[in-house]
Amino acid sequence: MSSLMHTMRFFILPIFITFLSLGLLQHFQSHWIDWQDTLHYAPYWLLAASSLICLQFNRSRLFYIGLLLLVFYTLQNNRLFLSPIIHQFLPLFGTLVICMFCFIKDRGVLSVHSFFRIGGIIVCGVIAYLWVYLTMLYPQAIEQFQQTFGLNAQSSPLYLLPIYPLAIVLFCKLSWNSNLAQTSLGICLLLWLCYFLVPTNLPLSILFCCIAVSFLVTVLFDSYFLAYRDELTGLPSRRALFNLSLALGRKYTVAMVDIDHFKSFNDTYGHDVGDDVLKLVAVKLSKVTGGGKTFRYGGEEFTIVFPRKDIDQVYSHLDDVRQSIEDYDIVLRDESRKTSSKKNRSKTPVKKKTVNVTVSIGCAEHKPDQSFEQSMKLADKALYRAKDRGRNQVRF
Repeated sequence: MSSLMHTMRFFILPIFITFLSLGLLQHFQSHWIDWQDTLHYAPYWLLAASSLICLQFNRSRLFYIGLLLLVFYTLQNNRLFLSPIIHQFLPLFGTLVICMFCFIKDRGVLSVHSFFRIGGIIVCGVIAYLWVYLTMLYPQAIEQFQQTFGLNAQSSPLYLLPIYPLAIVLFCKLSWNSNLAQTSLGICLLLWLCYFLVPTNLPLSILFCCIAVSFLVTVLFDSYFLAYRDELTGLPSRRALFNLSLALGRKYTVAMVDIDHFKSFNDTYGHDVGDDVLKLVAVKLSKVTGGGKTFRYGGEEFTIVFPRKDIDQVYSHLDDVRQSIEDYDIVLRDESRKTSSKKNRSKTPVKKKTVNVTVSIGCAEHKPDQSFEQSMKLADKALYRAKDRGRNQVRF
């Protein structure tokens, strides 16, 4: 997946869906306004549920944010945030906390890392409070500062100024290296600032419900990819393969693919290079034509399923992908360059070595009286025939 498509899928699209949903909710507000009393209690349940689920799946950043939002919502509903300095403190504090979590990794909640995260939250609170306190302590200096830079005191109060560069930095990072957890933090920041800075007819309960739902969707999709995607190659895993088998009709062909002499390759060049080879082969196999769906079965073995196709229809497609793997030159860098000095490295020409790998493929057509597992066993037997007859070929 290209970086642009990745950003579109994991960053722009979720934010677009979120604000489209908010726009529709505001447009059709008359249809659900009678349920507002019920919706008033929804964030308690949704934020609590999302926080517990994030805790279970070690999404510590979302857990802490959800917990802080739940505390804020409870205190806000009990009208404990009436002080002007608190009202000015909260937007900056929330922005600092979300930005902090955006630049750190998820760690186990019940671990030593929790002390650092709680300490970071406290530091964010101290910084936000000191900034707001200073802006209130020296009003004349603030007014002069605003006049010097041409700032409007009503539209750009000084206590809000740090929020803008922080938000810009955060969203630049999200657009550069986005994933669902990071995007959820971005959505959380946008809705948090919308509540304080942008006039809206939507109640706080709706905004917090959207944040909680984004957290739940993030954990749901992460769990799906964890269960059904192979982490190394990005291909669907064996579990996804057997899940697909439940939806196959009577006519299909199964192909088992194995990288030739992969153990010897690993022993010669190391497991890091071996992992790179697995990724390369996975990319090549994923581009198989003819409607084939590629899965990583385990180790150096892959499975390709062709729904509604017989062997005669898929043989040429399998041979084409086998040939593309054989023809691809894998470039290996000279490992000695890593230990050489910078001075010597600049004088030494780059040494490159190319290697090639091949795959053996066995395929079998499903028969009416066979199960999916039986068809796979026949494909596996065909694979061993390909290996016995010299490898780097397709057999059935």
